[in-house]
Amino acid sequence: MQKRLSVAIASVLVLSFGAAAVAAETDGPAYAEEIISMRSSLAKTFVLPGAEVNEDTFKKVCGAASKRVKEINEKGDVKIRHAATKYRNPVNAATPEEAAIMERFMKEADLKEVSDSFEKDGKRFSRYTRPIYVESACLACHGERDTRPAFVLSKYPDDRAYGFKAGDLRGIISVISPKE
Repeated sequence: MQKRLSVAIASVLVLSFGAAAVAAETDGPAYAEEIISMRSSLAKTFVLPGAEVNEDTFKKVCGAASKRVKEINEKGDVKIRHAATKYRNPVNAATPEEAAIMERFMKEADLKEVSDSFEKDGKRFSRYTRPIYVESACLACHGERDTRPAFVLSKYPDDRAYGFKAGDLRGIISVISPKE
């Protein structure tokens, strides 16, 4: 009886995990759109022409988007990752695979998304990736090197995320889920 109950519980867990993985794969576009739209909307709201951009502004825009990503990641169904070759935070440095995806977005102007799978530590994952493009509001922190706000210079001494123009590919956002 005990063995049959253990097998039943294990089966339910496997089926539940499989359902979560499938749900996460189909939710990838929605999660990516939510984060990209949120960052864009907040930037347009808080980064106004001629206004000083300070750490408080940064927290209201990029900090709020990062907080939302953390909330989604903590649910455990998916992992959302930002990556860039010209990064501000080394945690967001693109892996070789992510850099290759970025290269595809740069070469194929009409490409809006990439879905692929990969293996890491013996496990298979699905990945849904969207490009993040620089908007005018982004230039307050990601424009010319000499115009970056003081808090960026002090908080990120090894900053590489500058020199962009509106419309440039800034990076990618990937939604990663376990694959059964």
